Amino acid sequence: MLLFALDAGFRQYLVVKDGCPSWGVVAEQAWAEDDRSKVFLNASRLALRDGQLSNGEKRILVKLAHALSLEEGEPRRIYDAILSGEEEQIRGSSIEKSEMRLVYGQVLEAMLIHTDRSDDVLAQIAYLRKMFLIEDSEHRAIARSLDRQLEEIVHRSFIDEYRMRLNDSVDNLRDIFDSVKILSRKQ
Repeated sequence: MLLFALDAGFRQYLVVKDGCPSWGVVAEQAWAEDDRSKVFLNASRLALRDGQLSNGEKRILVKLAHALSLEEGEPRRIYDAILSGEEEQIRGSSIEKSEMRLVYGQVLEAMLIHTDRSDDVLAQIAYLRKMFLIEDSEHRAIARSLDRQLEEIVHRSFIDEYRMRLNDSVDNLRDIFDSVKILSRKQ
């Protein structure tokens, strides 16, 4: 289990292993990763730390692989390397800082819409944020952007549903009026 606290450009962390806590400090840049395959490797390793993948973790990893533009067999190759202990052989193409923000936003959106937001999934998001060195202000800006996008999507879907209900209502009203006309003609 890792607990993090910011301290003047350094990440202070507590590692609890076999019930024994120990403190350490890692420079902020030590978390950074700009190799696409290693980003996926680190996220996968984190997801597998308890020996299993939840449905939410799987969704996040699938979205991450897609957002990172990994080649078709790359996620499987990385998974196999983790299981065989050959992680040091994993190398991929570089990812630019601006693309990191896009990837983070896509994965954050997937978490908000498609997962249960369990502690395991939240750990994935937090770890991705650390690997991409995304500050609180950047995270808030990405979250605000997602909020605006989701508001538009929800609004659009509500309008579509409203139109469908309106059309159904018009058809139902037409049927009712037609039956009233038929009844009035018979009498």
